[in-house]
Amino acid sequence: MLVTKKQMKFGTEKPLHAATIEEALTATGFGKYNFGLLLICSWTLQAMGMDLFGTSFVVAAAVCDLELSMQQRALLTATPLIGVVLGAQLWGYVSDTKGRRLTLVLSMSVGFVFAALSSFSPDWKTMAFMKLISSTFTSASNSGAYTLLGESCPERSRGRSMLLCTCSLMCSQAVVAVFAFPILPLEFAYQIDFLGITYRPWRLLALVMSLPCAATACLLQLFHESPKFLLSRGQHDQALEVLKRIYACNTGHGRDSFPVKKLIDETEQTASDEESFLRVLWQQTSALFRPPLLSVTMKLFYLVTIIYMTGSGFILWLPYIMNNLFSMLETGGGAGMNLCTVIRYSTESMTVAGNSTVIQEVCNDTIQPTTLLSAMSYGALASSSNLVLSLTCGSRKRLAMIGIVLLSGISAVLLNLVSSPIAGGVFFFLFLLCALSMGILSVYFVELYPTSLRGMASCLSVMLGRSSAFFGVNAIGYLISANCEATFYGWSALLLSAIVVSWFLPSDKK
Repeated sequence: MLVTKKQMKFGTEKPLHAATIEEALTATGFGKYNFGLLLICSWTLQAMGMDLFGTSFVVAAAVCDLELSMQQRALLTATPLIGVVLGAQLWGYVSDTKGRRLTLVLSMSVGFVFAALSSFSPDWKTMAFMKLISSTFTSASNSGAYTLLGESCPERSRGRSMLLCTCSLMCSQAVVAVFAFPILPLEFAYQIDFLGITYRPWRLLALVMSLPCAATACLLQLFHESPKFLLSRGQHDQALEVLKRIYACNTGHGRDSFPVKKLIDETEQTASDEESFLRVLWQQTSALFRPPLLSVTMKLFYLVTIIYMTGSGFILWLPYIMNNLFSMLETGGGAGMNLCTVIRYSTESMTVAGNSTVIQEVCNDTIQPTTLLSAMSYGALASSSNLVLSLTCGSRKRLAMIGIVLLSGISAVLLNLVSSPIAGGVFFFLFLLCALSMGILSVYFVELYPTSLRGMASCLSVMLGRSSAFFGVNAIGYLISANCEATFYGWSALLLSAIVVSWFLPSDKK
């Protein structure tokens, strides 16, 4: 006999009544435990984002110390994206077989060690290796944080919590810029002879960026494993005990007063520990590309490709584009030009002088203030927009997805059409808001896949997304130089195709 929601609310159920995991989560309520877990998962995602996207600031300030060529600088900046691709499938396996919380604690701890060590790198190859290892580990939070949070919340508040969690990821680059503002202008140089390096401000910034990984690994010890994961592994008693602890934390009542005394196992069977790693890995991966999940996988993976290639690809070009825009405005020019004309004019007219100026600033351990301000402005805009989205869209995920992508596509067209540099910069910011769809996609990956495949599906989506971003970063650089206007028109067409695919996602439920 199931415990009804009314019985759970008023405590009229009898002992030993059983409930499904969703009914039991509903009985725990939404309170202090869920708010705390929301904060920790948000900080975990932010720590990962700082490790991935903050590298661009460190590399820009380390050009002279590490004697970087342009090719080496580009490779070093993109290295964290490679780490995400390499670790995605492995972390999907670990998350689905060993646990969500264990995955996060292990990955963030090891990621911290290598991220911190990267600040002592004597050359760019050593730093690239350290960042490759650190990003391979910290990338586990892409799926682990979302999955742990989603599986520990009642269904009614799940989507909203996960969208709120995305706010911190959206502002990770802005947080790095906030740290960079006071650190990079410092003037100190300490010689470390046994390492053969001079410890300068950019190294301190790299070390500071690694600290959130250590902090979140420690704070995760205060929270429990996903009760859904425990139940899927046949650990009924442990799952029920976690639910009791969540209930006690949320309500202030004793654990023994939790109305559910037994869990009904409606979850699918997962692989046993005796099965080989490769066999389990193949079973989890191939299941995503067979009916009945094939259709869902193809639609979501296509959207992941377009969204990540746009949001993550263009965000790494934000400092370059905004720097050209502000440089033009400071000279009093730009009247009657669209954004692409400004980029072409700045590149053609200041090739030699501009390059020497940037190199001199980097050698002095400084980055142009407009670069940092642009990153902070975008982070503030993206985070506030995501906050509004999470508080207003509710269960209207498909409608929100279509609206965001449509806004991004229209902005890509308008930044070519308007003959005002300022307006072009504003439309470019709106174009980048396509990244808001990443949070909505993460909700779909939690809701549309079974527990035993959820971690693998999320990690494979991240692997695909970061691969698309890596391709996008390199393609954007070439295409903008070849034909800037056509680049944005072409991207608007890609976003239109994403809108069509979004229309065929499952209908929103009230």
